Amino acid sequence: MKIIRTEKQRENLAKYFWDMSKVAFAVFVVGPFAKPESLSAAGLLVGIAIGFLLALLGYLLDGMEVAK
Repeated sequence: MKIIRTEKQRENLAKYFWDMSKVAFAVFVVGPFAKPESLSAAGLLVGIAIGFLLALLGYLLDGMEVAK
């Protein structure tokens, strides 16, 4: 069963992962700077890792072609 059937679905899914990477980065990395007492190295590393992983998924999907 193919999940991604059309080029439009692939593009939308790639955009979704790009947007989620920005949200994850903002929540975990930029957000704690507004409340410095909640700032931690572990939170920063998790935010960077999640943001990078989601961006990588978006990048890989963006470069894929839909098999017909």
